Amino acid sequence: MSKRLQYQKQFSEGRVVNIGCGEVPVDFGPDTVQVDMDVWNHKNFVQADAHNLPFKDDEFDTAVLGDILEHSANPAQMLREAGRVAKRVVATIYEEWRLGEYGTTNKDFVDHMNNGIKEMGFDSHYDYLKSLPVHKDCIIEVVPDDHKNPHHPHIQMFTDESLKKFIDDSGLKIIIFMKFQEGVHEGRNTYNWLLVAHK
Repeated sequence: MSKRLQYQKQFSEGRVVNIGCGEVPVDFGPDTVQVDMDVWNHKNFVQADAHNLPFKDDEFDTAVLGDILEHSANPAQMLREAGRVAKRVVATIYEEWRLGEYGTTNKDFVDHMNNGIKEMGFDSHYDYLKSLPVHKDCIIEVVPDDHKNPHHPHIQMFTDESLKKFIDDSGLKIIIFMKFQEGVHEGRNTYNWLLVAHK
């Protein structure tokens, strides 16, 4: 298990909502609610936008945001919603460094991703995901990306300062904020942040 998944499990307690669960959700226990914009064949799955969750205030003990803030057009709102529905928020956040190569707007990043999918010979993100062995039996529906809803590509390049500002703007209070090396990608050391916060 990768370090970021270990951290997600280590700091999660009680009833968990796993926001942005993707294709292979972390096992936080049998009562975990799995949430994603795309539709996956998972137990206790709810399709929802992480910026506007269909849950009551404090319905969960822990909300997990596993490497999805870098996909968000409004990270403060995503953090705010996680804090609304749970007493504790645990997030791992990927340090993206490549976005300058793709352009400067959300549309640029979405276009880059969609062009890459077409270059690989696929008509849509859904067709691409269905081609992957780990995805093919569990993906049901893909919500298309556009510049207002760019949930597949990375669109955020955080720094410590910018990330802390998003956290502050969300109204959450930091318990743990640290950066750790997760691995190597394209010959470069890659890093994630770990955030544990509460209201």
